[in-house]
Amino acid sequence: MKLRLAVNALLVAVLISGVGTNVAAANGLAAAEIASVSGIESSPYYRIVRRAALIHPQELVRASAWRALRSADGDAALLRYVLTGMNEAKQLADKQEARNLDFAHRIAKTYTAQFSPRVHAAALDAIEDGPVAQEHFARVGFAAAKALDDAAREADEQHKQQILEVDRDFVRLLAQLDPGQYVRLAAQHAMRDGGAEADLRVFFASEWMAAAALDIDLYRMRTLEAGAQFHAVIQQLIRDAKDAEREALTAGGTAAELARAVAARAWATTKEKAETARRVWEDEAAACAEQARYWRTVIERAQSSSDPVWAAIAATADKNRGAWTGDGTVADGERQHWVNVEKEAEEGHARMTAPA
Repeated sequence: MKLRLAVNALLVAVLISGVGTNVAAANGLAAAEIASVSGIESSPYYRIVRRAALIHPQELVRASAWRALRSADGDAALLRYVLTGMNEAKQLADKQEARNLDFAHRIAKTYTAQFSPRVHAAALDAIEDGPVAQEHFARVGFAAAKALDDAAREADEQHKQQILEVDRDFVRLLAQLDPGQYVRLAAQHAMRDGGAEADLRVFFASEWMAAAALDIDLYRMRTLEAGAQFHAVIQQLIRDAKDAEREALTAGGTAAELARAVAARAWATTKEKAETARRVWEDEAAACAEQARYWRTVIERAQSSSDPVWAAIAATADKNRGAWTGDGTVADGERQHWVNVEKEAEEGHARMTAPA
């Protein structure tokens, strides 16, 4: 019991440490509203800011991105968001009240009414009742409701899931090979020495999918913030290189030579940074593909079982597969973007190093 309480406490700490619910459009805004800002889709920052608005795990970061997208300042607003706005919004989101609200949203999403009715209801109540209720839910309410759900599950002999050896083998496999860090940890806890069948039932009913959702959101938070940094640094290098190149073309003598040297260095640095970004996104695309393949195997495993728990797992697994497939498409798009920037930088460097 003490170990389970400790694990619950760890789960709460991880879930409220800046990772919130994933909502398709913050503040009820529709993507179509962006169209009123002239030319915004041609901005080099548009894709990363729009993606933050759609899927960043923290509500305040999403809302801040939507404001940037809808700003009359257009490209300048997107640049401000990439340079400082995302980080400022993240700092606000990391404050306790925002973290507690994000936590309640996440729990309501990942602990279903079907298999964790008390947790699900308590999370919805906390969202509705405001900051004090949300703080109480994060501190003690979640653990208390979860304990009640676990006890009710074990008392329901008629509907209690029978843990077959094939189920154990599957969880053992997850504990060793699952591509998600938090799914591996949840599976390792369920299969720990001294564990019981009740721990496996908890894993199948709630902990597996809660951990999987955490893996998705942590991936999105990490790649969005790293992606914004790539855009901020490299786009500034491109502007510097173009400014120096224009100066080289209009100046004469020594001034032109110096400007050509500055532009050549800026283009060379741009190519180096873009190559780094391209390799990072190649790795991210591969990681997403691995996750999507893994969730496909989960769906196939679920389809071979008649247990209603596995039917629920199949539905969530399909959503997870779709999420990782979509994120993989985005990662490949980012990779291609930086391939194009590498080419642009290489051509710029060649122009500035060729004989005048």
